[in-house]
Order: sequence, then structure tokens, then C-alpha cells
Amino acid sequence: MRSVAIELATETMNYKNDLNTRLIDTAKGIDLEICGNDKGKKIIEATYATGLVKITGVNGTLIKKGYRVLNSTSNIEYEITEDKIIENISTHVLVIAKTPGKIGNCEIGQINSFKEIYPGLSSVINEVPFISAIDRENDEEYRKRLLDYIRHPRISWNKYVFEDEARVIKEVDKAKCIPIGNGNVKLIITEKNKPIASEKVKTDVKNYITNKILSDINLEVLGVTLYELNLSIEANINQDFNMDNAKEEIIKNLNEYFFNNLFSTRFLYFDIANVILNCKSIDKLSDLKINNTKDDLVISEDKLCIINQIKIGGIE
Repeated sequence: MRSVAIELATETMNYKNDLNTRLIDTAKGIDLEICGNDKGKKIIEATYATGLVKITGVNGTLIKKGYRVLNSTSNIEYEITEDKIIENISTHVLVIAKTPGKIGNCEIGQINSFKEIYPGLSSVINEVPFISAIDRENDEEYRKRLLDYIRHPRISWNKYVFEDEARVIKEVDKAKCIPIGNGNVKLIITEKNKPIASEKVKTDVKNYITNKILSDINLEVLGVTLYELNLSIEANINQDFNMDNAKEEIIKNLNEYFFNNLFSTRFLYFDIANVILNCKSIDKLSDLKINNTKDDLVISEDKLCIINQIKIGGIE
């Protein structure tokens, strides 16, 4: 009897373990990916940061595809993706990080040197931040997305269908559908390589959906617009960081926070403060003003908050 009981207990345990690998709520790693693939939803892989940099040099110099530039803060390399000739002293070229994930994102001015000497080229700088790269989904993020898909059925061209169909266009990253009523629909999108959607991509999304949907609708496709924030804080900076390092870390973390929560219409004051407190460069935070106020941040769905300026004062 004892051996039978042990065998039954072992079989029960094996059954539970096997069952856990097949349920979205409990599966992990490759088992969770199998569950997601069964639903037609693959895990989101890390993407590569990309954007424009300004290169200055001698007129007539050819900037070659494959040249490398460097982020002086993270030492991440970026590769120039196009050939271009310098005219009027400088020009802009597209670059892509050689390392995937958020580590390739950067603030203004952090890409500021060449990997090696290139004849005729004197300087490089990114005049806009790179913020579009993402890390590979972890299990909890993937699980949440799968459960959201299951709990919000895509039927009869509801808002979830509009969002899915917008992402069929390969350049589209994020999409938010806002049904207005009486056949009017507003769709807000971002591009994978940049937060601001181009007119071409917006037109492609509108044409694709309009040609596919059977009913008559008035579809308006919009891109996000930047909403600049000026911060003033009183804080003690960790002794391992200087003022510039602290500002860079806070700006980077806040910009990522706002991008990850794009389409939110309210950001709680204490959540923003918590992002700052979680920065390694900050030991203590006693005061925070956002655009000269101490209140929640309320914006429209089509706004992407981005830090314009930050002032740090010491705690008395």
C-alpha cells in the first residue's frame, strides 16, 4: 500500500507539473512561448535603437555605409546605414545600434565620436534622443499580453481589431484606438524606429484599414506629439555620481517610463517621483516640481511626455 501511495503521489505531482507548463498563468520560458504561439502571439524580441545623427566635415566627403559612431556614456556602437555626401559642411544620416535592447537608447549629445578616424569627417552628434528600442519581453510581460489578448476578444471591428490591424503595417509600433461614435474612429500610432509617425505611415495605415473594413467609417490616423516637461527637484546625489551623470540617468529613466506608458492620460505625481527615487544616482528626494506644479500630470492620449530640462538642487 505504501508503494502504491508513493506512486500515486508521484503521478499527481508529475501531472501538476505537466499541467503548469501548458497553462498561460503558470508556464515559463519556452513553455510559455509554446502557449503563446498556439494563440498566434509570438514573444516580442528586443529591437535596435535607431535615429539620425549630424555629421560635420569637408564638403564633398563621402560618408560610407558601415562607418561606426560611439555613445560616450555606454560605449555602444552604432552603424551608419546609408552612403551620403556632405554638402554645406554637415548632413544627417541614419544609424542603428549594434547591440539590441534599451541599452542602445540615448539622450541628446551622447553619440559624439567616431569609432576610428574617417578622412574628411570631423564630428558627430545626435541632436534628438533615441528612445524607441525595447528589451526582449520577459515572462511576466509576455504573459500579461497573452492574457490581455484572451480577455479582450477581437470581434466585429472593435477597438482591439483596429489596433491589431494598424500594427500589420510593419513600421507601426504602438497603436491606440479611440472610438468617438457615429462612425468616427481615432487611431493614434507610433513608428518602431521613432515615436513620431511619418505622414506616409499614417496614410498607409488609413488606406490599409479603409480598404479592408466593410462598413463606412470616418477614420482619422494620428501620430503622437511631444509634450516637453521641465523638472525641478531637491535631492541628494549619490557620491558615485556627479551632477551631469545624475541628470542623464533621471532623464533616460523618465523618458523610458513615459514611452512605456504611452496613451495614458494621467501620470500620478508620486509615480513620477518614484521613478526618480529608483535612480541609482539619487539617495534622497525631498521635492519635485513638474512644469512648476506639484500635481498629477494630465495630458491627452496623443501626447508623449519628454524631459526638456531638469534642475537639481541639494537638500538643505
